[in-house]
Amino acid sequence: MAGSNLTRRRLLKAVPAVAGAGVAGCTGSLNDGGTDTPTETATPTPTATPDLPNVHQRTVQRDKAAITHVSAVVSGSISWPSYSVIDTVDESILGTWEGEDEQFVLTVDGEFEITGPDYSYSGTYVVVEDELVLEFDSGETSTFRYERQDGDSAPILELRQDGELAARYHRTRAGRSRDAVEVAEDLVLLEDEGAGTITESQDLEARASGSGFVVTSDGYVVTNAHVVLADKTPEEMLYRQLAAEQRRALREEFASGYDLTDSEKRQVEEVLFETFMSYYVEHGSVDHVAEQFNVLNGRATPDDDLEVISWDATVEAAGTVVTEVDGEPSWGRDVALLKVDREPLPTVSLGSAEDLRTGEEIFVVGYPDIGVDQLFEDRNVALEPTLTTGVVSARRTLNSGIEAIQTEAAINNGNSGGPMYDSDGEVVGVATFGPADAGIQEIKFGLPVEVVKEFMAEHGVENESSELDEAFEEGLNAYWRGDCETAIEKMETVLDLYPGHPYAGNYIDDCESGDAPG
Repeated sequence: MAGSNLTRRRLLKAVPAVAGAGVAGCTGSLNDGGTDTPTETATPTPTATPDLPNVHQRTVQRDKAAITHVSAVVSGSISWPSYSVIDTVDESILGTWEGEDEQFVLTVDGEFEITGPDYSYSGTYVVVEDELVLEFDSGETSTFRYERQDGDSAPILELRQDGELAARYHRTRAGRSRDAVEVAEDLVLLEDEGAGTITESQDLEARASGSGFVVTSDGYVVTNAHVVLADKTPEEMLYRQLAAEQRRALREEFASGYDLTDSEKRQVEEVLFETFMSYYVEHGSVDHVAEQFNVLNGRATPDDDLEVISWDATVEAAGTVVTEVDGEPSWGRDVALLKVDREPLPTVSLGSAEDLRTGEEIFVVGYPDIGVDQLFEDRNVALEPTLTTGVVSARRTLNSGIEAIQTEAAINNGNSGGPMYDSDGEVVGVATFGPADAGIQEIKFGLPVEVVKEFMAEHGVENESSELDEAFEEGLNAYWRGDCETAIEKMETVLDLYPGHPYAGNYIDDCESGDAPG
């Protein structure tokens, strides 16, 4: 028996078989000296070679250890002066009002018109508490304290300046009511003044995530530049996080007062977000800012500590997410290089997109857009690579001169930065989903792998495989054809080189439990 060539795992598996053979049929010291009984040798039945998995399955199994979840965390403390939320339109005074030889119209759009026998004025207005502020088209501004009363036959509106009655009207036609989106658009945040002013502060964390793929065994990872926040400052990320939290709180009031469609809900949320964002950017300040980037390969469950099982990463280089061409925004070279201090790591092999044509199948492998909160609240949710498929809908050159592979494949925020494959399982691009706030059309596209290679070359990084990749692929091929002896040997080599490999042990377990193909 060649015991010196057995690994510990294989030796443990072999022990029962060796012991049984010694008792039942081996000659030597255990032989009782009797005459051996001849036995017939049966002709073994040929074992059919298992069918290979399809290209999707083969590619995912081959590369998923090199496909990573990329996360960015920005932390800091924001301070801002307290404010009041003001509705700048009072629906009770909307409509047409008649006074002595004068008509006064206030519209739901925030516009007014005053018409007399030989004059006419117009402009815009806002309501702040019990004051009506008129800004005339000429640029002049007049402020009135107003009071609406219920008259005997029609409502009465009185305007006063310096305590003196300036005008008195009765309403002849009521204005229309606003919808929820219009109400949201009419809200403003006014900084508190005087004794009621306080400075508020909050410690915040803002997170973003996407996918990536390892391109060198010594730890270089490719992803999208927007995944590592190349298009936003840390301060902007924190302001956005605070604005989103305040928007959610105010959104509940709208949800209880209106029966909103999904489209209206989105519009209300967008309007409220911009209102809060503008206030914090103008009046707020940020201190103690820190950024952290992490890379995870494999699978995370609610029982895992993501910060423990992820690797710290540094952003070595990042391209431009959005560029301006002739005064209009356009997508740039949305690629970034991360570096983790780990080796050897599994890698993907970069192919070519030069022959990729419209109508051809492509598929994307990446981590789904699962928030950390959802991961820990839903015990059935796991963070792991998934596959989406589609076709090339167009090859186009963007305004910025960047070549792009436009696709109808289901690419979402989580897939951003992940590898895009052709029907042969070759990496032909990096999947990209543009951020919704970039100010240009959201399209699902891939940057051709040639763009990635060019970016890597500019920073002295070359795609390379290693002994680890070779052993893993040989082990996979053996596993698929039902050769568990070779599969176990190769996967144990993988684990010797990279003890933390997230999947190699699964193939060994399948072979030992009899669940392998064949």
